[in-house]
Amino acid sequence: MPKKLEDDVRTAFDRATEDSGSPEALLTAVRILVRDLKREGRPPESVIVTIKRLCGVPQITVAADTDSNAVTSVSKTISDMVVRAAIDEYYTGTRLIGRPWKGYPQELEDSNSN
Repeated sequence: MPKKLEDDVRTAFDRATEDSGSPEALLTAVRILVRDLKREGRPPESVIVTIKRLCGVPQITVAADTDSNAVTSVSKTISDMVVRAAIDEYYTGTRLIGRPWKGYPQELEDSNSN
């Protein structure tokens, strides 16, 4: 797997969570990496673990993580969006038109308009 694609995801995630980058750039980087990993024959669970690792997302879900009201930070919202995008890309490929986060939590859209 090309290290550059991994670096692109890591950098885009850092920028998105620091509000110096866009969700579009992050999702584009994630989708490109997912396509590459899938082409290599990696199973979906391996792809998700890789994406989570690059974005610093915990590999294990704890009880509080399952409560959508428990954590509402921008970082958590973006992390959730990245994992959903990776799953979507792995199984269906890029199909979303317009804003790539369309269909993801409204909070992300609202937090970017402030």
